[in-house]
Amino acid sequence: MRRAAQVLLVMGALAAPGCKGQPMATSAQCEELFDRFVDLKLSEDPSIARITTDDRARLRAKIAKEVMSDSDVQQVKTQCLTEVTAAEYACAIKAATSREWNDCIQ
Repeated sequence: MRRAAQVLLVMGALAAPGCKGQPMATSAQCEELFDRFVDLKLSEDPSIARITTDDRARLRAKIAKEVMSDSDVQQVKTQCLTEVTAAEYACAIKAATSREWNDCIQ
């Protein structure tokens, strides 16, 4: 009985990536999605036009840390390979705003 439960657990884990029935994002795409979201948030900051390159890098790092509270960002960082489809990736990578990016990730 225990062996059957283990087999079912493994089968479920293997089926998870295809559970949406669509191709899933790759690990490289998952990293690109996170970077894109941070860049979008950075571009939406009104102070960005008048800060130095060093300050911009610090602000980007701060934003990257802060956005982890966003549930869609958490999904991309922790479950992207099994939860984000290639179609969601294509939509989010083209997004013009962080809100559009969020709307792409289901």
